[in-house]
Amino acid sequence: MMYWRTLLLLLIIALSSAEDYYELLGIKRDANEREIRKAFKKLAVTHHPDKNKDDPKAHERFVKLTTVYEVLKDPDLKKKYDLYGEEGLDGTNKQRQYHSWNYYQNNFGIYDDDPEVITLNRNDYFDSVTNSEKMWLVNFYSPMCSHCHTLAPVWRKIAKDLEGVIRVGAVNCEDDWNICSQVGIRSYPTILHYPKNSQHGIRYTNEKTHSAIMRFVLDRLEANIREINNNVWNVLLRGTEKTNRPTLIFTCGTQRNCYTPDERLKIAAIFDKMINVRIFLCEEDHCEDTLSQDTAAVYLPVNSDNSWTPVFLDYEDDVNTLVQKVLEQLPEPQDVSSDEFQDIKKRLESESDVGWLICFYIGHATELDLQLKKLPSIVHDINLGKIHCGRYSDLCNDLNVNHYPMWGVLKPGGAFELSHGKNTINDIAKFAEHSIKAKNVWALSAEKIVSILKRNNGNEAWFVDWYAPWCPPCLKFLPELRKASLEFDPSVIHFGTVDCTVHSGICRQYNIRSYPTAMLINGSNTHQFTVEKTAPNIIQFINEARNPSVLSLTSKNFNQRLGKKKAKLLWVVDYFAPWCGPCQQFAPEWTSVAKSLRALSFVKIASVDCEAESALCGSQGIRSYPTIRLYPIGSEGLSTVALYSGARDALSVLRWIVQFFPVKVENLNPTTFESEVLNGDDVWLVDFFAPWCGHCQVLEPHFAVAAQLLEGKVRFARVNCDNYRQHCGRSGVRAYPTLMIYSPNQNRHHNIYEGQRIEGTTVDTIKDEVLLFLKSLSNRNRDEL
Repeated sequence: MMYWRTLLLLLIIALSSAEDYYELLGIKRDANEREIRKAFKKLAVTHHPDKNKDDPKAHERFVKLTTVYEVLKDPDLKKKYDLYGEEGLDGTNKQRQYHSWNYYQNNFGIYDDDPEVITLNRNDYFDSVTNSEKMWLVNFYSPMCSHCHTLAPVWRKIAKDLEGVIRVGAVNCEDDWNICSQVGIRSYPTILHYPKNSQHGIRYTNEKTHSAIMRFVLDRLEANIREINNNVWNVLLRGTEKTNRPTLIFTCGTQRNCYTPDERLKIAAIFDKMINVRIFLCEEDHCEDTLSQDTAAVYLPVNSDNSWTPVFLDYEDDVNTLVQKVLEQLPEPQDVSSDEFQDIKKRLESESDVGWLICFYIGHATELDLQLKKLPSIVHDINLGKIHCGRYSDLCNDLNVNHYPMWGVLKPGGAFELSHGKNTINDIAKFAEHSIKAKNVWALSAEKIVSILKRNNGNEAWFVDWYAPWCPPCLKFLPELRKASLEFDPSVIHFGTVDCTVHSGICRQYNIRSYPTAMLINGSNTHQFTVEKTAPNIIQFINEARNPSVLSLTSKNFNQRLGKKKAKLLWVVDYFAPWCGPCQQFAPEWTSVAKSLRALSFVKIASVDCEAESALCGSQGIRSYPTIRLYPIGSEGLSTVALYSGARDALSVLRWIVQFFPVKVENLNPTTFESEVLNGDDVWLVDFFAPWCGHCQVLEPHFAVAAQLLEGKVRFARVNCDNYRQHCGRSGVRAYPTLMIYSPNQNRHHNIYEGQRIEGTTVDTIKDEVLLFLKSLSNRNRDEL
């Protein structure tokens, strides 16, 4: 009791001052979402205003505590806080609401305290669950849902009974509603079943009882338990047959203790791809000479030239005890010396070996060995080894191993990478699987970093990520970096990581002030990566740097290119600053605008870095960022300008720009449709739309760009079906948007306007379909002549 009073007093003092958020919750800076929630839950129960009614400041302090939790559990707010402190949260803090203390005690994160249930969030759900080598069962729940609480004890028992057999997870839809929405969760609790190597979950619709769920899982396990006959039994028991895997044989008979079929199935699933599991139905006259009455299974090691002895395992009431005994019999992970490590590295440089997952340790490794022995059941096609850093300290120092145990991957091609995540078996397996695929991601040595920065790499291009292992946004970015690397051949670009806790001097020398910092270094050019740190953004950033859609204007070329703009050109310029948050968010949208308009030779999309070109931006009167200016067709130089003030997304900007195009998309009503389209001499492409229709808005700029490309061949028009519903009905329009192409004098039949539907929704597909129509029309006219 004295301890909790002291803790409460310290917390009150801490909350009354502007102290570090992590200290307020009593957690480390690299705490994950589950640890953050658990820490807040413990404090919320004791520090809630309902529990401290005599304290007039209890409400204020609890709101502060709630604010801390809301910030640290949100990856974006957490990153802002890590980089800029509380000042970086200005404008993001809203009035916090809180629940009763009973909610935090009983409802808050139902499975936070259950080690067997894997709590999944938006950062790891799809990477962990889809395409997994193990079956998954995931419970989507809400702490507010009474049925979810009814299921909770059943779910805990399921997770415990199936530990190692499958993976059992849970998603709190109050915290991670975006995942729940994405996979189509409409009610709680909902259970999804993911078979091995599957992309999509299957809804579980049976009873939510322990027996029904267990039966559902066991009926779907893919475990191969072959029955062997007496001859095979004798051959295996004598060790005369060479095998590449150990074998576990269940010895069953009418008078013998034998595991049930379900228990055997679970054991086979746990040791899938590690051990051959067989069953021998032995008659007593064949077994009594070799087996005692209590023997329920026999473990046969891989037969080698060394001494070979079968291990007889007595029946255990708890299957997990048998699993533990079998694990103890598995071969020790390979000890790797410093010289052997270098030999492995040389083989991998020539890609003549599969990759290696290596555990760096110090002291006695008995418990670690058991963990290593479990890994082959999760991670396949990879070698496992361990290095004793007490014996090979120079090697461990060279590899920047600075705590134990630590895990690293040697990849085909010779790259090496250390894990900075948790040391749970699931986290290690996930790191190994993703790292081994990302052969083009290198943990850089000091010499290599300096070589890259001094441009001593010839024509090599490098995307470099500067990070710190204690920084949560950094650890979130590393998997994105690995994903992006898979899209590029090493001959195009390499990916490197720099640990600034190890290479602190180099990071200071090159002015790395925040983590993660990423940049593309290509010859004499360095491009800062300042947008949201996701794999698609990395891919787009690199492709744009190699083949820019957005022209870069500087004081050297601004007057020549834009100052002397010709009347036939349309320029749109983004004036930005790299440190500006809205500019960073807008950057990928601006690139998307440029790509959408790349087909139009008269349109130039450009940007000006106002930090590097402050004098230029000053001369143009730029006072805020980003500023978007359009210099229209018909004007020369900088004489005429239009300012953009709308939403900063690609679609909104595109819809604004197309208004300035020379070829106009005409707006038709029933009268003009009759006279121009049905009775005219031109081919028309008509977009039937509704103003409220989102797909119509997306199509609008594509339609306008296609109009420029097909000038002189086809006339383009739009009909607002909200205003002219009867007319759209006569045109056969049943959904929006609908594109119809009309040829001259062939378009009326019994008062129905007949046009040919165009299915395309992008510039290229619209253009291709229209040209195909024109070709068929030309052939038809020729045939008629």
